[in-house]
Amino acid sequence: MKLKAPFFLWLAFVFLITNLLHEAGHWLMGAALGMDMKFGLNGVKYLSATTDWQRALADGAGPLVTIVQAIVAYVVVRRSASLKAFAFLYAAAFMRMVAGLVSVLHPNDEARLSMYFGLGKWTLPVLVAVALIALAIRGSKRFKLTWKDHLVCYLVASLAVSAIVALDRFVL
Repeated sequence: MKLKAPFFLWLAFVFLITNLLHEAGHWLMGAALGMDMKFGLNGVKYLSATTDWQRALADGAGPLVTIVQAIVAYVVVRRSASLKAFAFLYAAAFMRMVAGLVSVLHPNDEARLSMYFGLGKWTLPVLVAVALIALAIRGSKRFKLTWKDHLVCYLVASLAVSAIVALDRFVL
C-alpha cells in the first residue's frame, strides 16, 4: 500500500469538511433568497415556504460547491501531486455517488433538480457522479495507488459517511 494511516485520518476529516461545505452551499443560497433554514451535518431543513425556483436554486447550490471542490482538488492533484488535495477530490466523488444511490429511496439534490428541469430522476445524478468519479480515478493515477489503497479509501469513506449521517440526527 502506498497510502498510510495519516492519510486515512485526513480523509475521514475531509468528509466532514466536504459535508459542511456542501450543506453551507444550500444554506447560503437559501439565506440569500430570504428563506428560513436550519443547518445540519448532512442536510438543511427548509423552515419557510419556498417557491419551486427558490428550492431549485437552493438544491443546486450544495452540489455546485461540491463540484467546484472536486475540480479545484483535481487541478491541485495534477499540478502538485498533493495527497491532501486528493482526499478532497475523493470525498466529493464518493459523496455524490452515495447521494445518487440514496435517490432510489429519497431523491437527492441532483435528482430533484433533474426532475425540476424535466430531465427525469436519474440524468443529473448519473452525470455528476460519473464525472466526479472519472476525475477521482484520473487523480488517483497520479499516485499509482494499489487496489488495497482504493479498498481502504472506500472503507474509510463508508465509515465517515455513516458517522456523519448518524451524528446528524443530534445536530438538526
